[in-house]
Amino acid sequence: MKQAGGGTTLELTGVRLRHGVLAMGADMKNAVAMGYDRQVVLSPLTGPLESPEAVEQFEQVAGGFPGLPGRSPDRIAIDLHPDMHSSRFGRKLAKAWNLPLVEVQHHHAHAAACLAENGVREGLVLVMDGTGWGGDGTIWGAELLEVQEGGTFRRLATFAPVPLPGGDAAVRRPARQLIGRWIQAGIELTDERLMTLGVTREEAGVWEQQCRRQVNAPLTHAAGRLFDSVSALMGLAPRDITSEGQPAILLEAAARGWSGGDSQVLPFDVQEDNNLLLIDWAPTFRKLSDLAAVRKNPIQWAVAFHEAVARAAGVMIDYGLLKAPGRRVGLSGGVFLNQILTERLCRQLECAGMTVLRHRVTPPGDGCIALGQAVVAGS
Repeated sequence: MKQAGGGTTLELTGVRLRHGVLAMGADMKNAVAMGYDRQVVLSPLTGPLESPEAVEQFEQVAGGFPGLPGRSPDRIAIDLHPDMHSSRFGRKLAKAWNLPLVEVQHHHAHAAACLAENGVREGLVLVMDGTGWGGDGTIWGAELLEVQEGGTFRRLATFAPVPLPGGDAAVRRPARQLIGRWIQAGIELTDERLMTLGVTREEAGVWEQQCRRQVNAPLTHAAGRLFDSVSALMGLAPRDITSEGQPAILLEAAARGWSGGDSQVLPFDVQEDNNLLLIDWAPTFRKLSDLAAVRKNPIQWAVAFHEAVARAAGVMIDYGLLKAPGRRVGLSGGVFLNQILTERLCRQLECAGMTVLRHRVTPPGDGCIALGQAVVAGS
């Protein structure tokens, strides 16, 4: 795949679309795409779609997107999540234009985009990000997928699900996420722990009831949420985040302060459930349950955490290779903007003789979603 002049026109190699597709992308980092045959044209990024102005701009771009000269779509692709602005507008366009609508699972789109950029139609891709509707009632975001020809995929490995008390409110306040993980791991919500987090007993009581009663506490598998929780535990994340990925960025910054030497090892459990490998991070939170001790030296623990995630990713990929043999794997998702994790994992995989496929034109975050939707829906 190469980038041509006059806008972002991607020439597909090894991939050919049987249908003309107008793809709506996602909400946080939105781009619209028009794909046909061996070309995909991407609009500039218009996200996040959080304000009326941003939504209006997106609708103008999507509704009047020129796409490829002389071509018009015969189907529209949207994210599987029912409440995204981009998905709602895609449904509106499909109805107005009398076109079929194709819903593409978020991480499948990530994986398909990564493979297409490397001229590959099928294979293993590890997708790690903060959120994506899985279609099974849970939030995905640490997914090893086998992308198959014909626009299908198989989920092979993920992180064990944990409750997210308050849903989106927990994303904005990482301490909520940490409380959910403590509850799942059987860690007592002592006054000392709550005081260190700046959480009142009343707040913790409400969040605990949400988790135990499964009320407004959706289950999440997402790697991004794991980073949030660890960042809060180490005292790095602010009480209320002000930008996307802020806790993870601060955690990575802490790890960059490591001067070398022996680092700690953080444990995790591995189990298989109905041909799906699960990485359970409860042992890590039990080991880090002494907040005062951890916060005395967050740098060494931040390094240990990055090493643990790289090891867990390796375990997931090894398992995937048993199900779908090969010697290459793609990496996609906003978590792979983290250079420490990405470099460690790539080095680990390459030392094992693997070929690592990474994004060449689109970003690993949600800016690649429209490309992946076009590839999947056009198959």
